[in-house]
Amino acid sequence: MTAKQSTLIDELYNSLPKDEEKSYKEIINYLITLGYIPQKQKVQGSDLSFKHKITGKVIAKVGLHNQRGRFKIKFFACTDVSDRFIKVLYDEAVANEDKYSRQVPPPDCESVRPGVIMKKCTLLCPVCSGGGMRYFYRFSDGREIFRCGAYPVEMPEIKENDIEDIKRLIFEQHNYFLSIA
Repeated sequence: MTAKQSTLIDELYNSLPKDEEKSYKEIINYLITLGYIPQKQKVQGSDLSFKHKITGKVIAKVGLHNQRGRFKIKFFACTDVSDRFIKVLYDEAVANEDKYSRQVPPPDCESVRPGVIMKKCTLLCPVCSGGGMRYFYRFSDGREIFRCGAYPVEMPEIKENDIEDIKRLIFEQHNYFLSIA
């Protein structure tokens, strides 16, 4: 990392509430070991994007919102996603009034294996940086989530017991990005 990138991370650590600092440090250190480097967001003040130096893909964003840490992650290529993260995906789609989630018009009959949330996107839009993939999940009651894979999903209230699951999701998504590079 460059001195500027180290400074960006130190500034972020210093601005985090003390009760969140340890969790965020562990996540950020893991991203760095996988080759992701922090970049200052031009649009959102204090957020740092973590972009891979080889693939050029952004996998996560970390910053502050209302004096609390904010963590966003892409995990559309992951299998065996916990119910907590599926609920976060669903809650975000509802809260944002489907801003990133449009119903995909027929024919979209590609089947999805149980436990898999990645599906090839059949929409034509100019923002895709997810390799043409999107989130898809079908609940047992028939409800479905469709969400663009180009944008990271915000994870509210990162807890210490979420760290290993988050690292697993990062690793799996990272391997997908390497496979399409």
